Amino acid sequence: MLANQRRLYSLLFECAAQSLLEFGRNRLHGDLGITAVLHTWGQKLDFHPHLHCIVTGGALSPDGKRWRSPKQRKFLFPLRALGVLFRGKFLAGLRQMLDAGELRLPDSELKTPASRARWLSLLYSKRWVVYAKCPFGGPQQVLRYLANYAHRVALSNRRIVALDTQHRTVTFTYRDYRHGSQLKHLTLDAQEFIRRFSLHILPSGLVRIRHYGILGNNRRKRAIEAARAIFKCRGRALVLQPQVATEKPMCCPLCGKAGVRLVAFTDPAGVLHMIGAGPMPCDSS
Repeated sequence: MLANQRRLYSLLFECAAQSLLEFGRNRLHGDLGITAVLHTWGQKLDFHPHLHCIVTGGALSPDGKRWRSPKQRKFLFPLRALGVLFRGKFLAGLRQMLDAGELRLPDSELKTPASRARWLSLLYSKRWVVYAKCPFGGPQQVLRYLANYAHRVALSNRRIVALDTQHRTVTFTYRDYRHGSQLKHLTLDAQEFIRRFSLHILPSGLVRIRHYGILGNNRRKRAIEAARAIFKCRGRALVLQPQVATEKPMCCPLCGKAGVRLVAFTDPAGVLHMIGAGPMPCDSS
């Protein structure tokens, strides 16, 4: 990866995005919106390339007239199946580049077809993990998340707690996620610190924030307008729902008794709206 950053970082982006888009088309019959941000570091400045992806909680139909949400609310897609698809796409692309001689190979063990086959077979046998968090609570949380991750560098100045010029060491803080996210200190000699930091200097011109699906540059303007129009109509329908409920009472899904009255609802952005509290700005952006 370090010897072929341009090719393999782009492969990482494409395989992650295409895996998500494929699940969206197969399960939701529409196009997701994806914003992906490249990170290459771990808490100790070690080399750990990965993507942070923000994904819409549903998909826009091909005709742009319907928003399709998953039937279950606990998760968007099954993560283990998504990890298998991503692994297959990434390793297939890697194999193609290796067979075409498009990659630099500092390790001579990968230069023969037999050794590459054994190496790829080992990678296929590993379980590739996709980590997912709960949905955001609204647009402000999305902006806050992007502000923290979009333009962050490998190590900010506030994490550096000590510089020892005599012993030529740097001490900085890190979170130990294996032990309850405890805040700890790590001291490195100057040469090792510079080596680790240099691992995360990207090639000039490499785009580390990319958008796919309905958020892609070629379609996001019309797609977002279409999605907003759908959510606006949904908000109006929910306002009118209590009036319809007077004619046909709503029933409790647990006990079956009538008399349930709608007093509030949560829009697709996760924002709570009280019925009768004025206009409801159902904007998912």
